[in-house]
Amino acid sequence: MGKRLTKSRFSMGLSCHQKLIFEAAGEVYVDQRKTSAILEGLAEGGFQLGALARTLFRQADGLSAFEIDAEGQEEQIAQTVEALKKESVTLFEPTIVFDDYLVRVDVLRKRGTQIELIEVKSKSFNSKSDKPDKNPLYWTKDGDIHSAFLDSVRDLAFQYWVLRQAYPAWNIQCYLMMPDTSVPAREDALHKRLSVVFDAESSGSDLYAKVDAVEELSEERLDDCFLTRIPMDQQVKHVLNDRLAAPAISGDFASVTEKLAAMNTAELSMRPAPVGAHCKSCEFYTPSPSEQAKSGFHECWSDRLDGARAFQREDMIFGLYNPAARGSGSTAGLLEAGYHWLADIDPDVLGLPAQPNGKLTTKDRQRMQLTGEWPGGGDYYFDRSGFAEALDKCDWPLYFLDFEAARSALPFRSGMRPNSIQIFQYSLHVMEHDGQVRHADEFLDLSVDGDVNIRMLRRLREALGSTGTILRWTDYENTVLSSVREHLLTTDSPPEDRNQLVTFIESIIRSGEREMVDQAKWAQHFYFHPHSRGSNSIKLVLPAVMMSSEYLRSHYARPIYGTEQTAIFNPVVQIAAPKQLIY
Repeated sequence: MGKRLTKSRFSMGLSCHQKLIFEAAGEVYVDQRKTSAILEGLAEGGFQLGALARTLFRQADGLSAFEIDAEGQEEQIAQTVEALKKESVTLFEPTIVFDDYLVRVDVLRKRGTQIELIEVKSKSFNSKSDKPDKNPLYWTKDGDIHSAFLDSVRDLAFQYWVLRQAYPAWNIQCYLMMPDTSVPAREDALHKRLSVVFDAESSGSDLYAKVDAVEELSEERLDDCFLTRIPMDQQVKHVLNDRLAAPAISGDFASVTEKLAAMNTAELSMRPAPVGAHCKSCEFYTPSPSEQAKSGFHECWSDRLDGARAFQREDMIFGLYNPAARGSGSTAGLLEAGYHWLADIDPDVLGLPAQPNGKLTTKDRQRMQLTGEWPGGGDYYFDRSGFAEALDKCDWPLYFLDFEAARSALPFRSGMRPNSIQIFQYSLHVMEHDGQVRHADEFLDLSVDGDVNIRMLRRLREALGSTGTILRWTDYENTVLSSVREHLLTTDSPPEDRNQLVTFIESIIRSGEREMVDQAKWAQHFYFHPHSRGSNSIKLVLPAVMMSSEYLRSHYARPIYGTEQTAIFNPVVQIAAPKQLIY
């Protein structure tokens, strides 16, 4: 039997059917997904939630619940066919085929011809919310499934469609099984019970992650657990009756699926390729393609670009800073107008202003990116007076705050809700009015005992004191603190000082009396360097700043961190008034 269209390949084909050819070629084409698949699974808790689901069904169904564990695909199919002869059975990873289609179902529960088809996802939902982006049971104003859950429902619909073809007599009920953020865990130390083990595949040296189900849980039970089933029959029906659209193909669900199955077995990719705005996120890309590491992206575009291969994706219109979502200034609009290269875009056609008028806007930054020109000339643009005015609004000292936080779909302890934020690290630097800089405080707590957020907040409140402006980069610190505030207000077991901690958070988040100031906004409004490509991401701005300053390069080239030489940046550069400083 040739290649079959699986759930993952169905989803890939909907994004672009050319990817089916590149993926089937194996290691010949660079696939950026392969470098991150395990890490993403670990970060999202998908492996552990799958093991938890198997544990819950084993507790409920006893010996009738077991895994299809044959090694080869044909052996898995045969084992599944034999297992489905049972009147009552619960199967994990059963492999079901019909013609050119194959699905491995997370959980299939069979009671005669009554079937439960269950897809386990690490993405969380809130059963108490009536917002369609938080709860898949609710529809958008247009009567559709919200984009937050659409891919998951399509996965489920594809499995349902294959099962219906293979077993038309079955009465199939469809479920997503997802962690409910409104339900706290009852079980302690689930992360220890459901630990991740790395192993090497028998066919090679690549590592893969595996989590085994456990025999018994003392507190969690099927349908009485934060990992819960959500009936999706109506949503699956909606997808099956709706039109599907993919690059160069569209139609009803069955016809598009059949076209993808045909393309899945094709030996050659389509020419000319169905290129478009979707290419911006193509994972079959490398900036330096070779015969040993081919770039599907470059191959698709070679016909349109007269065979050009020596370029990066950012050299094309995909590199335009913050394009419009629609219209002539969008990626799709630029392609429709015949633009391919970033350097060919006429800024006047986009209606970009000739000169900045105050703070830099998105259109100002786009013009600078396209023309390489800005007021005052030089290697970069810096609005000293605008920055000085912003700095003058700050109270001294300046606190530079940076968080590291994580979400775990699998709660570490009882009482913890799935995907709740855990701020496990922060660093705090202080700049005094005279230019002195010191490392003021740091926090690192990787333990899972008790609430790390409470310990962090108490420490941070003390470290920040009551005066001075707190600086952050982007909205991240504001977002995670707001999430911690919500948890404190809704938890069933609050700390004694909850009110004081909530008050502290409210004082420094948006609209607070000591609201944190976003340095990324300063960079966006007052600074432009061509090497940042218009972006105000610190990953691009910091190298650009270092490139522009011989003093900083010399200063940080020495092993001085943690010594007295770190403390004072001298000389400092005066911005406007004598006491308004930037280093």
